[in-house]
Amino acid sequence: MIKILLILPCAGFFAWLGVTAICFPGGLLGSYGIKVATVDGFNEIRAVYGGLPLMWSALLFASLARPELRTPVALSVAAACIGMVAGRLVSAGIDQSLGRMPTIFLGIETAVAAALIASALVKSA
Repeated sequence: MIKILLILPCAGFFAWLGVTAICFPGGLLGSYGIKVATVDGFNEIRAVYGGLPLMWSALLFASLARPELRTPVALSVAAACIGMVAGRLVSAGIDQSLGRMPTIFLGIETAVAAALIASALVKSA
């Protein structure tokens, strides 16, 4: 049960992010001060910020129905989150700054990675 409680909010977060990116591609990055005004830009946001998180969400939800998938799926998505965290930290070091939204997502990505790793370490179903 604890694995499910750790995985479920992570799957929900990625579902929210993916749907938001697909439905509002111009608005998603607006809070970062990034203006997207081309069809190619919208396509990129829908693919990377929309399709990718939706697939992670789908995999996480599928792993809830198939217990044998929980650990490999959780660790794979956690690894991707750790990659995003590392990229943000490298950027903060290079730029000597980390803005409000990157800080918020740094926290979310760290929490998601930690929850998914914890779910992989828990021995109960």
